[in-house]
Amino acid sequence: MSEYNQTNERRKYYRIDDTAIFTYKVLDKKPGNADEIPEIEKNTSAAFEMAELFGQMNQQMKATLGRIAENSADIAGYLKHLDSKIDLLLQTNLFKDNQAKPEPHRQINLSAGGMAFGSNEEFKQSTLLALDMVLSTDLLCLHLTGRVIQVSKQAEGDYPYRVSVGFIDISESQADQIIKHIMSLQSEQLRARREE
Repeated sequence: MSEYNQTNERRKYYRIDDTAIFTYKVLDKKPGNADEIPEIEKNTSAAFEMAELFGQMNQQMKATLGRIAENSADIAGYLKHLDSKIDLLLQTNLFKDNQAKPEPHRQINLSAGGMAFGSNEEFKQSTLLALDMVLSTDLLCLHLTGRVIQVSKQAEGDYPYRVSVGFIDISESQADQIIKHIMSLQSEQLRARREE
C-alpha cells in the first residue's frame, strides 16, 4: 500500500467532535487555471505566533511532566492548572488584532482529511478557504487550506449551515499532529468515562 493510501486510511478512522478557535477566509481563485490554489496570507498576529511557540514548548515539556506526575501527582496537577491559566490568557488575546474576530471554542468535527463547522454563510461547493485554527490540546496552531465539499442546512444549533471542508495540500506532519490531537482527546474521554 502506498504512503498516500496509508495516510488516507488513517484519516478515515480518526475523527472527533471538538472545539477550536479559528478563522476562515474565502480565497479568490487565480484567473486562468481554476485548479491552481492561490497564495495564502498566513495569520501573523503576535498572539498566533506566541500560541505556535507555546504549542511547541508544550510538546517538549510533556515527557518531563509525565516524570513529575510519577513522583508527585499534586505538583503535576498544580503545573497543569498553571498551564491552563496561561492557555486561557493566550486564547483571550489570540485574535484580538485579527479582523475576522472568531468565537472562542467553536464546535467543529475534525479529521486529518478535513473538518466540518457551523456557519452563517452558505458557501458554494468547491469554494477555497484559508483556515487558521488553534486546537485545544497543547495549543496546536494550524494554517490550512480547504475546499468546501458540502453545505447543508441545519434545523438546530447556533448556525443555519453546516460546512464540510476537505483539506488541500496538508503536509504529513500536519496530518500527524491532528491525529495525535484526536487520539489524545479520545484517551481523555475514555479516562473520564472510567472515572465516572
